[in-house]
Amino acid sequence: MQIPFENNYFDLFSIEKSYSLDRHQLRDRFRELQRQFHPDNFASATEQDRRISAQYAAMINEAFTTLNDPVQRGRYMLSLNGINTDEEHDTRMDPEFLMQQIELREELDAARSSSLDALNQLSDKVESDFAGRMALVGEILDGTDDNELEKARHLVRELQFLSRMRNEIEEAEESFF
Repeated sequence: MQIPFENNYFDLFSIEKSYSLDRHQLRDRFRELQRQFHPDNFASATEQDRRISAQYAAMINEAFTTLNDPVQRGRYMLSLNGINTDEEHDTRMDPEFLMQQIELREELDAARSSSLDALNQLSDKVESDFAGRMALVGEILDGTDDNELEKARHLVRELQFLSRMRNEIEEAEESFF
């Protein structure tokens, strides 16, 4: 049993190392690998092969989860470049961004008690901000200028905040149904 894993998750999926990856290609490759290495395919194999299959399946799942999520993918790509986002210890953030987050929270609170339309407008605003930051992260991580990696680190951390806000808006929207 041989898994195509050399250096990183991109190698595992045999896709180009790119922040702006093709998610359909990633999903298709994930399904192929799952079919190939799923533990059910090794039910009658040796104990060692069953264990290895389970380990491969877990690695494939972890890799897919990481690469499929823009925040986790950004963190992962930064780590491949020796950059740790270090959210636990480095709590410094751009004060202007933090102010925007406070304003977004206030808008979310008002929209929760207002209307679905207000939540949709807020969602559009956050999605636009998220997409803009993702594009910037992609430009940096897919580029060749290693001097910009610290900027990408800060943008990925901001994406984490915006991702949380997206989830909270979605939960609030669901409460209207």
